[in-house]
Amino acid sequence: MPGCYSVSQLPRQETPDIIKKTAVVTTLYPGATPQKVEQTVTKPLEQKMKEINHIKKISSTSENGLSMIIIETEGNANAAEAWDALRKKMNDAQSSLPTDAQKPVVNDDLNKVFIHSYAITGDSVEQLYQLNDTVKSWKDQLKTIPGVSEVTIKGLPDQEVQIQIDAQKLQQYHISWEQLMSAVQKENEQYPIGNLDYNERTYRMNVTQSKNAQELSKVIISKTESGAPVYLSDVGSVLLTQNTSSYMAFFNGKPAITLTINGNTGSDVDTIYSKVNQEMQLLKPDLPNTFQLNTLFSQTERIDHIFHGLTRELLFAIAAVVIVYTLGLNLVTSSFVALAIPISIAIGFIILPILGVTLNQVTVIGLIIVMGILVDDAVVINDNIERRMMTLGESPKIAAALNGTKEVSISILTATLATVASFAPLFFLSGDAGSLIKPLPFAVIFTLLASMLMSFTVIPIFREWYGQRSQKTPNSTMKPPGLLGKQIDALRNVYTSKLIPKVIKQPALYASLGLLISTTLYGVLALIPIDLFPRTDDPQLSINVRMSIGTSIEETKRVTEDIAKWVKQQPHVKTISYAAGGDAPQLFQDMTADAKTGTTVGQIAIVGEEGAFDPDEMADKWSSILKDRYPGQSISLKIAKVGVPLGKPISIRISGNDVGQLRSLSQQLKEGIMATRGTQDIQDNMENEGYTLDFQINKQAMDQYQISNNDLTRTLLLMGNGVSFSRFDTGKDLINIKLKLSQTDQDPEILFQQLNVTNANGVQIPLSQLAELKPSFATQKINHYNLKRSITVEAEVHGRTASEVMKDVKLKLQDIKFPPGYTWEIDGEISGQDDILSEIEWLYVVVILLIFMLIFLQFYSFSTPLIILTTVYMAAAGGFLGLFILNTPITFMGVLGLMTLAGIVVRNGIVLIEFIEDARREGIELKEAVIAATKARFRPILLTSLTAIVGLIPIALIGELMFRPLAYTIMFGLMYSTILTMFVVPSLYMVIARWKLKRQSKKLGVQ
Repeated sequence: MPGCYSVSQLPRQETPDIIKKTAVVTTLYPGATPQKVEQTVTKPLEQKMKEINHIKKISSTSENGLSMIIIETEGNANAAEAWDALRKKMNDAQSSLPTDAQKPVVNDDLNKVFIHSYAITGDSVEQLYQLNDTVKSWKDQLKTIPGVSEVTIKGLPDQEVQIQIDAQKLQQYHISWEQLMSAVQKENEQYPIGNLDYNERTYRMNVTQSKNAQELSKVIISKTESGAPVYLSDVGSVLLTQNTSSYMAFFNGKPAITLTINGNTGSDVDTIYSKVNQEMQLLKPDLPNTFQLNTLFSQTERIDHIFHGLTRELLFAIAAVVIVYTLGLNLVTSSFVALAIPISIAIGFIILPILGVTLNQVTVIGLIIVMGILVDDAVVINDNIERRMMTLGESPKIAAALNGTKEVSISILTATLATVASFAPLFFLSGDAGSLIKPLPFAVIFTLLASMLMSFTVIPIFREWYGQRSQKTPNSTMKPPGLLGKQIDALRNVYTSKLIPKVIKQPALYASLGLLISTTLYGVLALIPIDLFPRTDDPQLSINVRMSIGTSIEETKRVTEDIAKWVKQQPHVKTISYAAGGDAPQLFQDMTADAKTGTTVGQIAIVGEEGAFDPDEMADKWSSILKDRYPGQSISLKIAKVGVPLGKPISIRISGNDVGQLRSLSQQLKEGIMATRGTQDIQDNMENEGYTLDFQINKQAMDQYQISNNDLTRTLLLMGNGVSFSRFDTGKDLINIKLKLSQTDQDPEILFQQLNVTNANGVQIPLSQLAELKPSFATQKINHYNLKRSITVEAEVHGRTASEVMKDVKLKLQDIKFPPGYTWEIDGEISGQDDILSEIEWLYVVVILLIFMLIFLQFYSFSTPLIILTTVYMAAAGGFLGLFILNTPITFMGVLGLMTLAGIVVRNGIVLIEFIEDARREGIELKEAVIAATKARFRPILLTSLTAIVGLIPIALIGELMFRPLAYTIMFGLMYSTILTMFVVPSLYMVIARWKLKRQSKKLGVQ
């Protein structure tokens, strides 16, 4: 009961929480060039970050007016302590930053659980902007729901009050823009005037202030010579408007505002969604009839779909395992043994909520994996009791039950601990991969230990009770148990009477042959590609559009919209969303996607009809069509991946000092990648030089008119983004007040001629006398990696795996001559794969050492563990053979399947050799002992291996794509290893035993 209650209390999620040990430090420096941001902001902050302990990497981007630094800790570091130190370092560094640079903002709250996303659609973008107050009110309401950590609105730019000034009218009235700004600021901002105490009462004093932004147009800026007031409306206009849009979203062809709700880590998705849905039903009536509220993507629906499949696979596995039992056990016994499954799961799950484990697909997959070995101990004990009753003629009352359990108890304990040892090191796998796999060892280990405990207690008690009952039943005869009991006995007789005697006559030959065949099979590794996290087979596809540098967001939107309309006309397309300026509204989850923003970025997300839309086929077909329809544009098609984010499939970072040299090397590399088969969407993170207006300052004139660089650059802001100088209270929100030129769509040269700069004496000097305007090109971004300037070239792959493509790209790199001081290194998916595989290799070594130690402690022999570990060697060969036959790449789950195999296959070897050793201690000759042991162990080896294999069939055939390679490696490895174990282990034992006997004889002869 406690176990069942614990299962019901586990939070349900699609995948385990992946805890990111990453923080982002953002610093705004309005108007500064990328070079100035790099030198005055990014570098000082990076130097301070370098002083923090346990930092893995620091990467940064310096661009116009913005420094963004991403800092990541080592896998086993205490992130909370690191972020506390980071905040202190950033506070210390602030004094060394330019006065115009804003305070660095540290964001370390990047861990969240996606819950649900909505889209509000209307007939036009302008119509959607009318929902500003409504949508923000919804956001505030949704954030009050327990468990909701974040509500994100996209497609709705922030409101602002724009004061658009006419430069010519300012000149006519002899008013500087600084004078106008000061007047508005004094009128808008108030000092808090506190309280007044009188006659035993306290009065709060308040000056009423208009909430209508248009009232600012009545502010008096100055007076004419005749004394007439000059109002703001005389020299400009006041508008309550939206900020310049940098993101435009569309759902099914209509402009959209999106709301994304995220929960805290460890949250139960179903519970939070239920509360969110209830709240949305209350808020929905506030939406005018001209708008529509649409559901984009819900993790609840995805969880229901996944758990429906997993529940079906779990029930199928249980049924299959029970059916297999009945082949070799009688119906009553197999039914009782089957009780080990629910009881062990319930007991094992009691502790999971305490450990913070959620109920997700990895947890359930762990249960399905352990299903086939959960009853191994019960089967072994039951079969040994059966053997002692039928072969040795012991009484079932106490002798057979007690002796049969004691005889195999040590072997079972060792075998179970060996299986635990194969899963336990997964706790120490670091990074996102470690977070993803964490629930699996918890689910397996605790249920397995519970199963062993039940096997030592419930099974012998049942056999003793059932044995007594059978004795009382008249005409009861001892016959081979199970539906195929006679057939299994016949097969066992062929194995032990005909095959094994031949094998042990030439044990060295058969042992060498088995090991040689296994060693040869390892050669298929060279033919199997590596793809740790494969693409999903769900009907989902995204099209990424990248326009040339300098393209406006309107043009990006036009091209993206045109592609979206074409896609909508294609067969089997169900739902579509698209956006310009960033990612499309979310229709599905792609954990490996990297978010891109910018006016040149567009994306289309497509969900097709289930069973009719093949993403691979569509990607192949559409890729060539779109390239022909849009020549010169970078358009790539991407199928979502399952697993954890590792970066782009092809990612190579070049480091050096000179930006020009880095750009030259990256161009050579891009040309090489472009010539490599299977690559697409090739780009670098520095981007091409963009359009720039260079203002060449006349230093002599600046000194003559007593004008500083600060005065000049602040004035130039009016031509572009404008100057934010105060905050206006609308009664619902505080929004920026921004001052800018009203004719910002005019020729820059004309605007340049209209502006004046006010000097220290209050005299206005024409801007054209202080600087000269020249259009040019300039660097848009400067990137650092671990404090060095760098540029990263990235590409998507199609039709080939990243590992296959990278082999060809490395050959291209050899043809590029890198000057002294310039280096390259592989990053992204390949680097992530190497890191994970390297860590798993060490963990695999730990698994082997732990198993070796356990077997050594049981047998007090160095040779016996080596004999038994040959089963692991053969199982791995069989696993690789299975991947090769099924044309499946080596994946993260496939590699974990190999680790799992190590704990499963040694069980048979341990109990087999234990039987041989026991027989020899009883005085039985070596050959007879081997034959007797193989005869005694044939049935349990066959049944336990068969149950483990059959239990994984649902995952292999109908399971989620991410977990199929795990099933393949275990099934093929177990089949191959079981067959060879029954011949190689006895052969090796014979070879070693004879060698030991010869040594012993020689010693006795010498004595």
